[in-house]
Amino acid sequence: MKIKVVHNNEIHLLKLHNPTLQGIREHIQKIYPNIDSNYTLAYNDSENDQISLSCQEDLQVLVDEGIQTIKVFVVTAQQPKPVTQDKMVHKHHTCDGCQKQPIVGPRFKCLDCPDYDLCEECQAKDLHNFHKFFKISTEEELEQFRKEHWGKFGHWGQRPHGHGPHGQGFHGHGHGHGHGFHGHEAFKQFRELFQDPAFKDIKQTVFSLAKDVFGAVKTEIEKHKNSQQQQQQEKPEEELYEDEKLETQQETQQETQQEKQQESTTQQTDCKAQQDIEEKIQYLISIVQCDEKQAREFVECFKDLSLDRIVDIMLEKQ
Repeated sequence: MKIKVVHNNEIHLLKLHNPTLQGIREHIQKIYPNIDSNYTLAYNDSENDQISLSCQEDLQVLVDEGIQTIKVFVVTAQQPKPVTQDKMVHKHHTCDGCQKQPIVGPRFKCLDCPDYDLCEECQAKDLHNFHKFFKISTEEELEQFRKEHWGKFGHWGQRPHGHGPHGQGFHGHGHGHGHGFHGHEAFKQFRELFQDPAFKDIKQTVFSLAKDVFGAVKTEIEKHKNSQQQQQQEKPEEELYEDEKLETQQETQQETQQEKQQESTTQQTDCKAQQDIEEKIQYLISIVQCDEKQAREFVECFKDLSLDRIVDIMLEKQ
């Protein structure tokens, strides 16, 4: 198995024929001799969820599944650092990887999802690696993002107000923060549009035209219904006679078909009865040792009796 060890944005490759968790830790200790021994190991599965490797059984699952290459992240305990003035603070944004809020330092904005951001640490873990990100760490980069992606993410991709951990409402949605063009700015623009006198005049004109159009459509529908009713009432008697004649023919065909089915069923029943008689005759010939004529006479004479009873009668007569 090939194992990619990722730590501090560095990737080291090692190959183990019989991988063990202890062997991986020993290799990491050789690469980083000053590393804190309280670190943990983790990997991302096919659903991009981070899975911890805390014991040999966790690693054995990957071995049993036949995975040839796995990327293992070395996760060390992060000591809280004071916020320095040279790092950008994204007050209204939460990291979707570690749920840290606010994001301090570079913010990585997903260019495909409407509401997905990562901090620098989570982006280094290769989370959400199936989409592209835009790095925002300075005011200049934020301004560039606003210019390039205004149409896709609305109001500069900012999220001023949010509700709940995964709430969704008029002021935004997602992980504790609002987003995009939703919010009081959109409401303000709609309110100004409805209060514009020019819009009021246009609205009255549109309502008037729509009323006229609906009235004309309704009139045409009523005319079409009346025309169909009139044509139905003026239908010639010959056409009515043809309809009745056609119905009679269909009924006659159905009756003929039913008679044929009954006749076929009767023939099948008679054939089965005759077959049963022949089988009884052959049975009597073999059991009683009589000729076919005698066996046939007894079967036809005592056809309502069981075959065993007929055999008893023939034996008594003999």
